[in-house]
Order: sequence, then C-alpha cells, then structure tokens
Amino acid sequence: MKITAAISPFYRSAIWAILTAISFAVMITAVHYMDGKFDAFQIVFFRAIVGLFLIVPLISRSGIRTLRTTKMPLHFIRTLFGLFAMAALYYAVAVKPLAEVIALTFLIPIFVTIASSLVLHEVVGLHRWLATTVGFAGALIIIRPGFVEFDFPIFLVLLSSALYAGAWSSVKILTRTDQASVTLFWMNVLMLPLTFLPTIFVWVTPNWTDFIPILVMALFGWSAHFCQARAFKNSDASAVMPFDFLRLPVAALFGYFLFSETLDIWIWIGAIIIFGASYYTVWREKLIS
Repeated sequence: MKITAAISPFYRSAIWAILTAISFAVMITAVHYMDGKFDAFQIVFFRAIVGLFLIVPLISRSGIRTLRTTKMPLHFIRTLFGLFAMAALYYAVAVKPLAEVIALTFLIPIFVTIASSLVLHEVVGLHRWLATTVGFAGALIIIRPGFVEFDFPIFLVLLSSALYAGAWSSVKILTRTDQASVTLFWMNVLMLPLTFLPTIFVWVTPNWTDFIPILVMALFGWSAHFCQARAFKNSDASAVMPFDFLRLPVAALFGYFLFSETLDIWIWIGAIIIFGASYYTVWREKLIS
C-alpha cells in the first residue's frame, strides 16, 4: 500500500497548498535576486519557454486532440491579463521588499469579487462587499498614503493584483469547457509571441550565472500553478486557503536572510487584515453554495 493512500484528501490538499506557497515565494525571490538585470517582459518570455517544455509532455499523454478549444478569444484575453499581471509584479519586486509585495497580492481575491460583479454579472451580496471594504482597509494600512511615499512600484503591485483577478475570472469561465492543462498550454503558447516582440528591444544576454535564477524562477512559477491545481482537486478552496498565507512568512525569511530586508509591524497587520477578508469571502461563498 502506498503511503499517500493512508493520507486523507484534506491532508493531501494541505501538503499541495503548502508547496504552492513555498513555490510562489521561491519564484518571487528568484526574480528579486536578478535585481532588475532583465526587463520584466524578458523574464516572462523565459518563463513561457520553460513552462511550455514542462506542459507539452503532460498534453502528449492525452493526445493532441485535447488541445482543441472553442474559447480561443477568451484564452487570448486570459493570456493578456496574465502577461501584464506578471510583468507588473516582476517590475515591482525588483525594487520592493519581497514580503511587502506578497502582502499586497492577497488583494487578488478581493479584486475577483469586484470582477464577479462588474464583468461576470454575478450577484455579490452584502457580506462580500463588506469583506472587500475591509480588505482595502488592510491595503491602506500597508500603503499608508500620507505617512509613507506611495511610489510607482506599489501602484504596479496593486495593478498586478487587479490583472491577476481578471486572469482568474477568465479561467473560471474557461474551466467550464476546457481542462486546466489546456488553459495552461495555450497561455504559454500565446505568451511566447506576445513577449518576444517587446523582448527584442530590451534583450539582455544572460551569462552562465544567470541561468540558475532564471531556471529557478521558471520552474517554481510553473510549480506554483501545478501545486495549486492539485491542492484544489480534493478539497474546497476555503479549506486550503489558510495555507496560502505561508507565502508571507516564507518570503519574509528569504528577504531577511538573503537580502537583509525587514518589515515594520504595519505591513504584518495590513496583510493579516487583507488575508482575513479574503478568507472570509471564500468561506462565505462555500457556505451559501
């Protein structure tokens, strides 16, 4: 008997969720480590190439026919959202502390609520709007406009979270008809030409020492998507979402030991408030479904 057979579905999902949080933190750390040497579009280009090599073997097992889709325009829209979300995040993380950036990415579920109402025309109740308001209050605690400088990188993190919400909302529609592996395949395929054109004008040739952080960034970026899908396979999002908060302390540890970065108490307080509001939104959604 395999050891995993004795583990309950929830604990298997919890393990995958923990691996998701660690993968995301490692991916962001690798981008931060490159210290802005490569343009964000070039980094996304590298990630798309590696991601395509990783997803092709999975697709080939089930046959080329599984790649057929009737939602190609939406795949293109989803790819645009994901591309600019990653680019904005990578620009910001090159100059901002790791944990501060990750703290603000907890706003993504909050932005999904707004997208659900405005774009997907879903009925958003009072509880979700209250949670959204509380989440933005947490973001204001981190940003503290008027007390600390609201700089362009912070704006890019907020923009990235909103764009990621657009990508998540698009995937929500796509998964009604397409497999998750299909959406991931087309995202990487479409990202290659979209990132290749701007990369031509900002290209920096990597040296041998750059290949390790580039490979780590691409592998763990792909791993984060893969592990997240496995985490949600056997358990509800509301059950495994608390483990997502591990991204913050893991990133804070990387930032402290690798880059001597420290965070003030207000960032931790704001992050906890944002995450609490996001978790309540997901938990409430499950409760009424």
